[in-house]
Amino acid sequence: MDIEALNAEHGIDGILRFTEGRGGLTMIEITNAQATALISPYAGQVLAYRPVDAADDLLFVSERAYFAEGKAIKGGIPICWPWFGPDPEAKGRPAHGFVRAWPWQVLATESLADGSTRVQLGIADDAETRAIWPQYFNLLVDIHVGATLSIALSTLNAGDRPFSITQGLHAYFKVGDASRVRVTGLDGRSYIDKAADGGDAVIHQEGQVAFDREVNRIYEDVPSVLTIVDPTLDRRIRIESEHSRTAVVWNPWVETAKAMDDLDDEDYRRFVCVETVNTASEVIEIQPAETYRLAARYAIEPL
Repeated sequence: MDIEALNAEHGIDGILRFTEGRGGLTMIEITNAQATALISPYAGQVLAYRPVDAADDLLFVSERAYFAEGKAIKGGIPICWPWFGPDPEAKGRPAHGFVRAWPWQVLATESLADGSTRVQLGIADDAETRAIWPQYFNLLVDIHVGATLSIALSTLNAGDRPFSITQGLHAYFKVGDASRVRVTGLDGRSYIDKAADGGDAVIHQEGQVAFDREVNRIYEDVPSVLTIVDPTLDRRIRIESEHSRTAVVWNPWVETAKAMDDLDDEDYRRFVCVETVNTASEVIEIQPAETYRLAARYAIEPL
């Protein structure tokens, strides 16, 4: 990406600029009166967000994350699309789809009347995408950086036949100590335990979600608001979702973290993932000329 040209077309004086980041990847830096943020157009991915009154960033990014073309960046809010999890057709395609390691086009930037900043990125199908996933589409992500962070992922079926997707906003939230963190809002819900032998045990959640081992769960029929309670950082993270009735809660814990080259061995203590998704039984069919919108809003609140 030509940084000079991007700044000329989409930069906003004193608020938004394009810079060269790690691995030579282009980054969008935002500093407005309400918050700061870092966005990767390469991955359509928010990598950092901090309101002006917050002591810590909302998000975690691994110090060992790959910043290279063809590699997914471990942390922030990766976009999983057009499938969540393993390749549904077992063709050897990448887990969680291909757009989290794909260049997105910068479509628009804007300072809004409420003081927030809007960035819109997009991918349209071409011969290269259709060789991976043979569908005609327009995919847009709208990111609003203000007192809260909002992300909306919109899929337009640009073809002449229906197609189905699963998808997710795979958010890595920074925490002080995962073993002290609790997730509220899921009491009484059923989940698929992907960390269990066989990966398909269905279990009933009782009370708050805690982390004292590997957690890899798909919760179904979830409420629109979930909360991460973090006593170490003395804060709550409020997650409001739209058009999602499934959620994934993940922490790799000790052994799985050690097996990941792009995580430090101790990183499992530093994040939890609570993901706004459409997955498992929630497969989304999109008719020709129709659009489906998955969205989440994130807020940091004091305990």
